[in-house]
Amino acid sequence: MNKKTLLIAALFALALTTCKKDKDDDDDLGFCSNYATEYAEETNTVYAAMMAYASNPTHETCVAYKDAYQDYIDALKKFSNCATLWTPQEKANWQASLDLAEDNITTLCDE
Repeated sequence: MNKKTLLIAALFALALTTCKKDKDDDDDLGFCSNYATEYAEETNTVYAAMMAYASNPTHETCVAYKDAYQDYIDALKKFSNCATLWTPQEKANWQASLDLAEDNITTLCDE
């Protein structure tokens, strides 16, 4: 779980830097201005589920953590539309982080 927890922390740090869901149109530059504020609920839900799983590592708490984290990843995917503001390398790094997070989430409760 340590590698997966570190990956989650890294993805949080990356995601909490710049984007905001300001309108329904995710291509709007206003969407990309303050991400952390608009997705605070998803962030808090994942954190609470992660802490619950860490303090009581049962299959049920793992599944709750996995579900919360998948919801968070799904929310982050909208941030990919902000990539027009990024360099090609930044966009590639972002996509690689999302792909790695989804790969790790797939097997999270299989241990």
